Amino acid sequence: MKNYIILLISAFLFSCGGPQGIIISEEDKATFERNYKAFEKHHLGGIINNDMDLFLELYSDTLKWSGPNNYGDTYQTKADLAAAAELYMNIFTDFSFDPGGVGPDNTGAYWGGSLYSDKGEQTTDPSGVRIYGIWSATHKESGAPIKLKFYIIQQFNEAGKVVMLNEWFDVSSYENQVQEYLEKNS
Repeated sequence: MKNYIILLISAFLFSCGGPQGIIISEEDKATFERNYKAFEKHHLGGIINNDMDLFLELYSDTLKWSGPNNYGDTYQTKADLAAAAELYMNIFTDFSFDPGGVGPDNTGAYWGGSLYSDKGEQTTDPSGVRIYGIWSATHKESGAPIKLKFYIIQQFNEAGKVVMLNEWFDVSSYENQVQEYLEKNS
């Protein structure tokens, strides 16, 4: 009987949204999916298809961007992001993106909300999307294949535009990969 009561209590807790009582609404699920699908369509699609207009459609005109080389307290603009994307499109070709790809089980690429926080706060907010993956491309000048681990956080507004973008990847690692390729193939 005691085990039966424990089982009933456990079932009740998990049916109410889990041990923390967090309930994820269907609206939040739909918003989260809309946001990461917009990333796939515009950010990935724009880079892979070398289509700057498609790429920039995702980003608000008031975008605050913290690129991989930005370590200060200031943010860059949508125009700065466009210039950086154009630079990469001019240096590389044959872009592809492996979503997730950061662990042996490739457990997912898109994450939103947070169950755990060092601040002790939980949220189901779908407007902040964390994205993991690996970019692959070919260096145009040398023909070297390159890969870059990629992590970003995008903050979407209610119109579905990204208003804050933080990116992390090792910009210099492609130079090392090109150098290794040239040494092996010379």
